[in-house]
Amino acid sequence: MDPVQTLARIEALISVYSAVELVRTATYFRKPEPSTGVSVLATIPFAALFIGGNSTYVYGIFKRVTSGTAGLGQVATVAVLQVASHLLWAWACRTVAKGQFTVALSKDKPKELVTTGPYAYVRNPFYTAYLLTYAATALLSGRPVDFALWVCFYVCYYLVTIGEQRKFEKSELAEAYARFKATRARFFYGDF
Repeated sequence: MDPVQTLARIEALISVYSAVELVRTATYFRKPEPSTGVSVLATIPFAALFIGGNSTYVYGIFKRVTSGTAGLGQVATVAVLQVASHLLWAWACRTVAKGQFTVALSKDKPKELVTTGPYAYVRNPFYTAYLLTYAATALLSGRPVDFALWVCFYVCYYLVTIGEQRKFEKSELAEAYARFKATRARFFYGDF
């Protein structure tokens, strides 16, 4: 097996591990209060995208790895994106104490605003990490459907962040959040 195939196989394993870590992230959040709950209607399309998207990513990566068509530059770019994604994810996990946040799409009012760690640079470091992983897996698979799925994930996370913004804007943290929002990127740069 040549070095590109070896690295591509490692990348495929990292991509599968990333999907597992995404699910594990839920353990870092507290359950919503019974009176607030989670919006089931909003959760269904998100869950379908997550399951379908990750399934097709894994299939696409498997096809690329077994066909041996990935180039060294492509695989190196994917490695950089995946390492950046995992480092950002781990940093965000260390910054957010267990039970500090509720899960996305819950209807609770925010009780605090985290501004340290990766939150000093981006408003949504977990979503940024996920988007980096999805970009990496789409680059590795090279399939147009996987790039389209990345766009779908981006739109989905963007819409979720708008809902979170509204919660902050209606809370006692509205003023602090306005300052926070003005000085941090949503995911990557500015409002992108």
